[in-house]
Amino acid sequence: MKPVKPRQFYVTDWALADERCKRRLEAMMKGFGVGLDKVQVLTEETLEAAIRANHWDQQNTRLGCLKPYGDPDVVFTAFRWPTPEQTKEIAGRHPILQEVKGYSSVFIRMLYGCGQYSHHDTRKVKLDQGITCWTQHDFHSAYGCFHKCGYCSYGRAIALALNVEEILEHVDGLMAKVQQKVYVQDNETDALILEPEYGLCRALVEHFARLKDRYIILFSKSDNVDFLLNLDHKGHTIMLWSLTSPLVSRRIDRGTATTEERLAAARECQQAGYPVRLKLKPIIPVANWRQEATDTLEKLFAAVQPDNLSMQMLVWSGNTVAEAKEMLDMSLLDPEAIKLINLLDKREADGLAIDRSNPFPDAFRAEVYSHYIDQIRRISPDCRVSLCRETKAMWDLLGPKLGMTANRFVCSCGPFCVPGIEAKRVGAASDEKDSVV
Repeated sequence: MKPVKPRQFYVTDWALADERCKRRLEAMMKGFGVGLDKVQVLTEETLEAAIRANHWDQQNTRLGCLKPYGDPDVVFTAFRWPTPEQTKEIAGRHPILQEVKGYSSVFIRMLYGCGQYSHHDTRKVKLDQGITCWTQHDFHSAYGCFHKCGYCSYGRAIALALNVEEILEHVDGLMAKVQQKVYVQDNETDALILEPEYGLCRALVEHFARLKDRYIILFSKSDNVDFLLNLDHKGHTIMLWSLTSPLVSRRIDRGTATTEERLAAARECQQAGYPVRLKLKPIIPVANWRQEATDTLEKLFAAVQPDNLSMQMLVWSGNTVAEAKEMLDMSLLDPEAIKLINLLDKREADGLAIDRSNPFPDAFRAEVYSHYIDQIRRISPDCRVSLCRETKAMWDLLGPKLGMTANRFVCSCGPFCVPGIEAKRVGAASDEKDSVV
């Protein structure tokens, strides 16, 4: 695993009672270079006190607002797979499960073993929120991250499920019920950083290699890929990196692999036969952003030939503009971006509504995306590129340049976006709730 130094280690007693979980805990603590005697045991009854003492119930703050901030606490737990009735009973015994809101609430449910190993997002809900995306199920085994990206709130602590074997069983159960072909693991943490000691990524690669028409995506900002290179993946594991510009990777994406390191890892995986995709995400309009974008894309195509690219500009859903200004080093930004953010700040202060899902105005986002598209077409004319979680209005503006539409597009993590599939084969169902092939 990557060298990280958590402040504290905990494990729930129900995870410790499982021999397979206990062996995995031992392997991971060896990877951390810390003795088992440093791991504190939590019971369901003592968990709330630990949550409050360590402020794990206050995880909605973006990390850029916490300066400086070290590596997070690690809480090893296990999914308990409670029924809705059992979940209600647990919540009744522990009011904190009802009291805390936002991301902190999701994190705390995971601590109690009530978290969801799979998240289901419907296209209709996203469209109602003004976002164009596909209906999909994603897999999770952890909440929280060792990276310290300034725009993220996932870095105070990590809740990590140790019962990998049971997770795989439930993954199979879900796949038997839905028609989806491509699944993401894991957009609530970094999939690679704790491997190979954790063992989930290897288990997923080998598991999906045995499946005829199912694919798993490992989503990361890490360059920790050596353990993957000799696995027999049979092309059923798609490697997906979130890629930012060199300046952003060094100054805002704290604790991550740099742009160059991510691309070197992507190159190694592509040489090992893995399909490789990249999300240009988040695109942050730093000073001289056009040249930064061009340089990033030239580095990208010198390293790999991606199966797909997608793009999304910076968002700060759930936070005020004032918080957004605090989480970023505003001195790094383009003057036009600073002007737009200040206008949003004034608008919010005047009590007027703003769209935090797409805070920059359409015209500015279209200008940024167009530059990326033009440079991609210049360097690699045949590379597919799409928008990620954007509006229909933006698709209407840029669809002709992309060769896709809001109802017919291939993206980097869509549920039917198998390697090499053409955009004309993927579309929206008539009720807008799903995607179809």
